[in-house]
Amino acid sequence: MNTQNLLTKLFTEGNCLTYNWYLQDNLLHSARKMREQFEAENPHGACIIENIAVPLPCKHLNFRYFSNGALVIHTPPAHAENTIKQATDFLARHGYTVKQIFAPQQKDEWQDYIDLYIKIYHKACALPADEKNLHLRAFNSPTEFADYCFKNNNVLLTASKAETFAPKYRQMLALFANGLFVVDEKYRDFDSFYGDVEVSFFENRLCDYPIMHPIYVPHAYLQALYERATKYDWYIAPQDAEKSLPQITATEMKHIERILPNRTCISIITPRKTYRDIFLDPLETSPDYHRYVLFNDGKLVLSAKYYADEISQKHLLEDLKCCLPQMQFDIELLPDSCIDYLYAEIIKRQKSAHDTYIEMMRIKAEHISRIFGVPLILAQDAAAKFVGWNNFDEIYSVTEPHARHLIAQEQNMNLRAKNLGFGNSIYYNGLKYYDLLKAQNIPYENQQAFYQQMKKHYGNTKNGG
Repeated sequence: MNTQNLLTKLFTEGNCLTYNWYLQDNLLHSARKMREQFEAENPHGACIIENIAVPLPCKHLNFRYFSNGALVIHTPPAHAENTIKQATDFLARHGYTVKQIFAPQQKDEWQDYIDLYIKIYHKACALPADEKNLHLRAFNSPTEFADYCFKNNNVLLTASKAETFAPKYRQMLALFANGLFVVDEKYRDFDSFYGDVEVSFFENRLCDYPIMHPIYVPHAYLQALYERATKYDWYIAPQDAEKSLPQITATEMKHIERILPNRTCISIITPRKTYRDIFLDPLETSPDYHRYVLFNDGKLVLSAKYYADEISQKHLLEDLKCCLPQMQFDIELLPDSCIDYLYAEIIKRQKSAHDTYIEMMRIKAEHISRIFGVPLILAQDAAAKFVGWNNFDEIYSVTEPHARHLIAQEQNMNLRAKNLGFGNSIYYNGLKYYDLLKAQNIPYENQQAFYQQMKKHYGNTKNGG
């Protein structure tokens, strides 16, 4: 099959309306500036940056759609019918009609269409990107945003009784039938305080749903969507949604009870890959993202939903081998629901990520108290505020996935401090802590000693060690 001729034909006769234009650097930069200016001027508002030339910027699709009605799919022939229906329904919700379909007819054409799919994306991104096509759609209230999301009888899939989404996601995101994907702004980046590991997992595992580029909004706007959803007959309450999720059987429970004794879970905190003297992205080995449980004797329980064969296991095993080169893995596949059940049982038997993180923060507060000469209770609040909490008591609300993310951030910070010759991360961020204490009107006694230590550490850094 000559994909080049078809590629030329597609772009000669129409424009691709479904590629993720946010990956074009100049448009991304302009969109970010527009958003940041809006947020600075409207701290309680929300906005969407639209590109009138690419109205359906999708991150996860099994198809591409062009302005002349041409549809290109790249799934195997056996799945073509389902993909075409999915695409047709999705496009119809946005007012578009499929007029011509290009799809693999034979199994040996499948790879050609995968290559074509990739080429369409690269060619679309290489075309001149006009910043004048960007438009900011502003929302001044949660109600106004909900009106926009639910127009044309749009269904909120993450609150629909026809779907099986864990209700925990309602605190983070909302996915609609027309591909609209709304995310709490707290999860905008993995490096943010909350991290986006659970949002990334949700997004990247939903191959059966068209998902458009995320819209990040304040939490009140997300809450408004679920409040509005209660008015529809397709709505399912969180407690009922929890009951509808796959439950582990009595046989599986008994099997898990045979796995747990005399073992210690080492993935309760994310195993870390290193490169030279830095930690690599914890998302590469996150048990929340990759759905596994690893024990100290090499027992590795994988979700059967995502690791049915050796090919799907390959990358995870390579990454874990980098973390633990001496370990031999004994792999066992269990239903996905067993992964959550295992972790729930594990934290009854050993220290949780939640408790580990709290202990780390207590130790950090003790260092602050000693270094700056402030009362411990005030040092605890300073430690908490420095990383994003409102006060130390709020730390106790941390969930296991959130704790694993925050522990990774502490690990990164401590390693950077060590590599630069600082005794600990308090001295590494000493001036920032000084500003924080000053802003909170927290008196401290060891000013002279603190400056002497800072001078010593900066001297070590300057001298390379």
